[in-house]
Amino acid sequence: MGLSASQARYLCLTARKNNVEYQIQQITQQKLALANTLDNEALLWSNGMNTQHLYYSVGGSGSANVDLPRLSYQIVTGDMKDGGLGLTVRDSYGRTVVPELPDPMPEDKTVADYAIEPYCYQADYFENNLKTGNWFIQQYDANGNLVDLPLDGANFVYEGIDEGDYAIANAEYENKVATLERIDKRFDTQIQQLSTEQKAIETEMESIKKVIDKNIEETFKTFG
Repeated sequence: MGLSASQARYLCLTARKNNVEYQIQQITQQKLALANTLDNEALLWSNGMNTQHLYYSVGGSGSANVDLPRLSYQIVTGDMKDGGLGLTVRDSYGRTVVPELPDPMPEDKTVADYAIEPYCYQADYFENNLKTGNWFIQQYDANGNLVDLPLDGANFVYEGIDEGDYAIANAEYENKVATLERIDKRFDTQIQQLSTEQKAIETEMESIKKVIDKNIEETFKTFG
């Protein structure tokens, strides 16, 4: 191989080597991003495993299972004859929380006495407002006055983890991790293949470099 051909081949290999190195760098960055994703999934899984809901339990106790119903607006405010607790829910402004205005309106009440909450029937929405202090459960005391009933003092509230939610969250996490690990292994395979190609290119470059050096040396001897 002549000097010009060797130099052209060397330049071609240099370009290939740079391209391979760039691909390795890109895949390595993707692996780092994937590792961050795995960390985030682990955090979400941990949070999911620790998520506790409010359940209705006659004795205020129980176990984390799907048999206990979620504490709901319907249970809290429902008529006692129909299995409800016959209590009241107010918001932080002292207004009675209702899905819609009563009809007819009680004589001693006005529209300003009510907070219209169409989504109060949704268990998550109801629970979130109770936990954040936006809403309060009220009951009548011995003197007939409505007073707030703290969640930790209510003998019908059990707070725990739902095994159904636990199982779903765990299954979702395992599926996501398995998928991400397969992607990570594919990245490892690609990096290994590129590294092998990189070594082969470097070996050929070293060989061509020797040829170029030899050609230069012989050329100088010719004109020496």
